[in-house]
Amino acid sequence: MKKKLSGPKNVSKGAPSGFIISLLIHAAAISAAGLLVVFTVVQKEEKKFVPPAPVDRPKMKLKKPKVKVKKTSKPKSTTRIVTKVRRANMPDIQLPEMSGMGEGLGGGIGGFDIMPDLGEVSVFGGGQSIGNDFAGTFYDLKRDRRGGTISMEQDPYMTIVGQLARSNMKESILGRYYRAPNKLYTTHFLIPPIMSPMAPDLYGSPETSSFFFLVKYHGKLVYKDDIRFRFWGTGDAYCVVTVDGETALINGWDGRLDFLRHWTSPDMGRSDKYFVGNQQMKVGEWIDLKAGEPKDMKVIFGEYTGGEMGIILLVEVEGEEYETTRQGGPLLPAFKTEEFSRDQLEEIYKLLPEGECILTNGPVFRDF
Repeated sequence: MKKKLSGPKNVSKGAPSGFIISLLIHAAAISAAGLLVVFTVVQKEEKKFVPPAPVDRPKMKLKKPKVKVKKTSKPKSTTRIVTKVRRANMPDIQLPEMSGMGEGLGGGIGGFDIMPDLGEVSVFGGGQSIGNDFAGTFYDLKRDRRGGTISMEQDPYMTIVGQLARSNMKESILGRYYRAPNKLYTTHFLIPPIMSPMAPDLYGSPETSSFFFLVKYHGKLVYKDDIRFRFWGTGDAYCVVTVDGETALINGWDGRLDFLRHWTSPDMGRSDKYFVGNQQMKVGEWIDLKAGEPKDMKVIFGEYTGGEMGIILLVEVEGEEYETTRQGGPLLPAFKTEEFSRDQLEEIYKLLPEGECILTNGPVFRDF
């Protein structure tokens, strides 16, 4: 019979016990190493950024540059050359009157304008139109269009003025007479009594003698609302105002009015009663304006003996109540198509007696 071999119990069959033990030891070591790596990664602290130490840079000292300037050096003076230019005489050509253009192209010697000084502003107006103004032309009735002398006396002069007044200032009546080179544009007719030589000088004709001349203005009369009004005014030596071809007002010294008897004031009870400037006012015709609808308006005034001249047009609006002057008449506002500028007010106040009219209120005759 075969004998049973005795040996240790609990040993794996078919594998040496040493090998098994080695496997177990290696497995345990690998597990421990894995745990150590995971633990180390999880527990790793974040690195903190530490800025580098500042660098000490050397500073350079800058010196202010010095420039030598000669104190004795002066700019050289300039030499201005002035020449005299003789104006050429233009041919005697009569141009037709241009309507709807404010006569802006029909003035000047031979029918052409010479550009005025646009910066100069006077009681007669300025050298540039603003649109809602009146264009003025200066006529010397002692000279023809070429500047030649015409014999002129008081009666013939006022006869021409009367013809103009009755014909709505027809341009052909003045066609043969000298026209000053400049046009002036005004927004009012408030020229207190001034020395007559101012007019030809401002119109660019200082060589013109200060008598037997006239100034003619042409423009549009319009208002933004319906309005009914009338002019009060004076003229030295005379003034004539027409609206749409009809006489609205005439005034002047007695000797001049003898040639302007075709019109009399509709309110004789108040005419020639209250002074403004150096003369008693006349009251004009009532004028009706529809909102935004313009009417043609022309004004002439002038001087025939020399001395003082002027024109003052004021406005009375129907239904308005006015304060009274020290004379007992209405304190009326000046006619204007634009508010007075500060320069205009200063020029007028130099010559106008205080308390005879108002410049800073009343209607402004324009369509806006």
